[in-house]
Amino acid sequence: MIRRNLKRALDAALIDVGGTLWPNSWPFRETDALGRRERIAAAMPAMEPEAVEALADDLISSSRPGDEARSISTEMEIVVKAEVLIANSLARQGLPADPQTVMRLRRAMSIPISDRMKPLPGAQELLAEIHALGMRTAIASNTYWRDAESYWDDFRLLGLAGDIDAIFTSVDAGHLKPHPAVFEMALRWAGCTPDRCVVIGNREENDIAPALVIAPDLWACAKALRAMLDSD
Repeated sequence: MIRRNLKRALDAALIDVGGTLWPNSWPFRETDALGRRERIAAAMPAMEPEAVEALADDLISSSRPGDEARSISTEMEIVVKAEVLIANSLARQGLPADPQTVMRLRRAMSIPISDRMKPLPGAQELLAEIHALGMRTAIASNTYWRDAESYWDDFRLLGLAGDIDAIFTSVDAGHLKPHPAVFEMALRWAGCTPDRCVVIGNREENDIAPALVIAPDLWACAKALRAMLDSD
């Protein structure tokens, strides 16, 4: 679960989310559509109610197959990017797809997770231990709707935000892991080289391909980090 590039003391931990900090599945609920309709209306306050309703119908029906797939795994193959799906939906409604409108609608489609996802056992303890060790913590995650701001809302609701210093997602980076863009963003923020950080994740090709340390759970991850630093 830990990819380690260690020559000196560690400065930062880059942590995956789905399958690492919370379950690797995304429950699909019929009530999600209502929440999204309300959020879409709030994101498009200048539109007439009928136009908002038509746009919401199109967005929800277009995204439903992907949402249902994510109820099986958060690591589903992404065929159409969220931005493309939204731009196509706007075009079908005869509406402009400027970047700000697309961003607002993407965030509107990113419904909060607090009542449907719980952190995995040991997640809170791992994040607290990383801070206790004097390291900085950055989320480095593949996402569909969620950008960093959306994730901050999730982590605040889950009570985990206090032990997270920064968030970088594939939406913000424009590429999915294992493309290095997400990690490069995080390393620039941390101001450190790869040999001074660890990557903690659950998926071999995305997070731990050249792993030097494998831990069976998040408590073991915390112990492994402490052992690494104690050995320096």
